[in-house]
Amino acid sequence: MSWSVQQKAAFFEGSQRMSRAGFAILTWALVTGVAMAGSGISLAESIGMSLLVFAGSAQLAALPLILGNFPIWTIWLTAIVVNLRFVIASAAIQPHFKDKSLWQRFVIGYLNGDLTFAFFISRYPVVTADSCRLPFYLGMSLTNWTIWQTGSILGILLSSFIPEGWGLGFAGTLALIGIVMPMIESKSAKYAAGSAAAVAIIAVSLPYKLNLILAILTAVIVGMATDKQLMAKKQRSEV
Repeated sequence: MSWSVQQKAAFFEGSQRMSRAGFAILTWALVTGVAMAGSGISLAESIGMSLLVFAGSAQLAALPLILGNFPIWTIWLTAIVVNLRFVIASAAIQPHFKDKSLWQRFVIGYLNGDLTFAFFISRYPVVTADSCRLPFYLGMSLTNWTIWQTGSILGILLSSFIPEGWGLGFAGTLALIGIVMPMIESKSAKYAAGSAAAVAIIAVSLPYKLNLILAILTAVIVGMATDKQLMAKKQRSEV
C-alpha cells in the first residue's frame, strides 16, 4: 500500500501530536513496568503481559490478583471491567474504519488507547471520506505503543536497580513527574521549576523536609520576578 504526500504528512502529524504527551506516557509505563517486575511474575511473563495486554490500568488491577493466586476467571473479569471504556471508544471510531478488513480492524482496536481515541475524535468528530484518517490514527497509535513499550520494558528490566525502600513512593513520584512536566510550558514556569529543583536538591539535608518549603518559596519568587520582567519587556517593546 502506497500513501500519498498528504497521507504521509497526516501520519507524521499524528506522531507529533502523540509525542507531545510522550513524557507522561513514558512515566506511566515505567511505573507499570516496575510494578509488574515487583509482583513476583517472571521476566518473560512481565514482558509478554506488556506486549499482549497493552493496558496499564488493567495490568495494575490484575497484578494483585495474580500475586494472590486468585482464580483465572477473576483476573480476566477484573481486566475486562477495567477496560470496558475501550468498548465504547472502539464503537465510536468503528464507523471511520468499517470498510477495513477484519484483521485490520483487529490491529486498529489493539492499538487504540485513551489519548489515541481522544485525539482522533477531536480531529475527526464526524465520519468523512478523508483518506488521511487511517494514517493520522496510525501515526498516533504506533507512537503511543512504541513509547509505552519502551517505558514498560525499561521499568521491568531496571526494577532490580531500584532500592526496595523506595516502593510505591518512587512509583508515585514518577507518575507525578509525568503529570507536571507537560504543564511547564511558559518561560516563567520553566525558570520557577528549574530553580525549585535546584534548591530542593542543594538543601536536601535540612531537617523536617524544609528543602521542599524553600523550593516552593523559590519557585514563587522566581516565577513572579520572571513574569514581572517579561511584562516590563513587553511594555517597552510596545512603546
